[in-house]
Amino acid sequence: MIGAVEKRRLHSASACPDASHEPPPVAVSVRPALRRTIRDLLRLYRVRDWIHMLPVPLATFDLYAPRGRAWLAAGRGVASAFVILAFGFLLNSVSDRQVDRDGRKNPLIIAGAAGYQYSLAVLLVLSLALAAVSPVPARLAILSCLVLGVVYSIGPRLKSVPVAGSLTNAAGFTLMLFFGMSSATLPAGFGYVALVYATLLLQNQLMHEAGDQFEDRASGIRTTWLTLGPRWTALMSAFAGLGATIAAAHIVPRAAVVPVVAIASMIFVVAFPLLLSWPRLKTREAARLRVIQRWWAVVFGAALYAAWRMGA
Repeated sequence: MIGAVEKRRLHSASACPDASHEPPPVAVSVRPALRRTIRDLLRLYRVRDWIHMLPVPLATFDLYAPRGRAWLAAGRGVASAFVILAFGFLLNSVSDRQVDRDGRKNPLIIAGAAGYQYSLAVLLVLSLALAAVSPVPARLAILSCLVLGVVYSIGPRLKSVPVAGSLTNAAGFTLMLFFGMSSATLPAGFGYVALVYATLLLQNQLMHEAGDQFEDRASGIRTTWLTLGPRWTALMSAFAGLGATIAAAHIVPRAAVVPVVAIASMIFVVAFPLLLSWPRLKTREAARLRVIQRWWAVVFGAALYAAWRMGA
């Protein structure tokens, strides 16, 4: 009898463990809420659309600066790219929320989406703070990106101005190359690297406009593609490829100039512009062409960057 009572006591004690071993209920409730908040913010900033651009500021990583200062500048550059891209894409979503129809592209058109005003204010303050602690060229680049984001999406809304909108878009992304600078000086020849990046980015932007032509037309946005048409847009794309080819000839060693120019001309001056000018090019095919061009540009740009670094 006594044994049975003691067993019941032991059983009840084991069934009710000491409260000190239980996880804090606040921690249990905070973690899912925090994860949900982060997930909502990343979706609001459309991070999936630009996360591949975050390594761009590493292009100006200073190989000869003290390692601590160089890595600090690189981290600051990537952080600046994150904040600027989040600000620019959110600002664009705000300006297009009345005309966009796809909730996957613009999260602000979904009922209940709110709170973006606070995000814009915080991102703006963070951008200015990062600019304040950056070298002068990086500071000017960050401030210029903020201005370009406003004039592109809000007013005078260059997004709707043919040619100017395409050039503004390419210029904003190109300025990110300077975010990771650790001093006010650039390595010799970096201007050619930036020119290759800018021109191939412009070519990709023109393909992006071809892929979004129906949505842009419905939204009343006059892109370069819709205004000039396939042939003239393809000619502009060919000139962009030619600019990249000329810049590449100044980066590679003299012995490699002929093959590099031949390959770049065949791909970026001839092949992609011809495909872009095809009258029967559909939006889905233009979107695929844009992805293919992006990967060719990444491979080509990486090879040129390596050649520039080895020759620096």
